[in-house]
Amino acid sequence: MIIIDQLTGAIVMVISAIIIGIGAYGVTSSRSLFRQLLSIEVIFNGLLVLVLSLLSFNAIIATYFGIVIISVVSAEVIVVVSILVAYMRESKSVSSEDLEEGGV
Repeated sequence: MIIIDQLTGAIVMVISAIIIGIGAYGVTSSRSLFRQLLSIEVIFNGLLVLVLSLLSFNAIIATYFGIVIISVVSAEVIVVVSILVAYMRESKSVSSEDLEEGGV
């Protein structure tokens, strides 16, 4: 029984690492700010899966950390989307190349 639990934990960690890798690839390969934002969210979700799998032995702590992480990610999404909307209204573009040229 313990071997199955360890194997399941290892599988979840590998899947989490794959999800984080997909998000990192999306951040580095995309020029669109919205795609980069979605890729950062994929990275956060991979980290959430990893943290919750590591804390799965204590359900109360895992639930607490899950709620805290989801709250932080939700607040981050609100802030970043509002910044992107303000930038898009100002420059009429959502390309990350414009940010490099503008010195932001």
